[in-house]
Amino acid sequence: MLMRSFTKREKIILLVLVVFLLVGFYFLVIHYPVTTRLEEIESEKLMVEDQTNLAITKGQVYVKMKNELNEIFALPFDKITVMPIYDNQTQLLFNYQTIFEDLAPDLRLGDVKIEGNIATRTVTFTVTVADFEAAKDFIKKLTGTGFRCLLQNITVTPEQSGSDSGSLENGALRLTGNIIFYELVTSGGNK
Repeated sequence: MLMRSFTKREKIILLVLVVFLLVGFYFLVIHYPVTTRLEEIESEKLMVEDQTNLAITKGQVYVKMKNELNEIFALPFDKITVMPIYDNQTQLLFNYQTIFEDLAPDLRLGDVKIEGNIATRTVTFTVTVADFEAAKDFIKKLTGTGFRCLLQNITVTPEQSGSDSGSLENGALRLTGNIIFYELVTSGGNK
């Protein structure tokens, strides 16, 4: 029957086979699943760290933007500017009529340049005002339209009349310069 006794060699072979089976069972059931799960956990940990860093960065940007908005809204109402939706030419022309009334200006409207979602409209002007106070008032009106703008390349020269060489303190002044108005281009705002 099966009650036969194994030889020493068979016992060693069976023992080696059992050891191989136990080692194989250990690697198959314990080692590989555990190392695979540890690698997954490490990968998830790195992903969560990346998401955390991104959230921290977004939070810092949000706080910075909120502080900038608070600074803007703390300004007096007449100092707050907006970027109107493109094409704002009609409103700008209305403002020009108010600003340049009775001054007989030389206005040259530049082409509109669109980069991304920002349109820039350049206006070059030459105008003669009565005196220095009128020049300050004119510049205040020009930059105080409530629209986002940048006044650049302004030149103030005394207007010469006859033999009088003119001066900046008294007498008429000629203002020459350009101002850039900014407008927001939206997907539905293009014409």
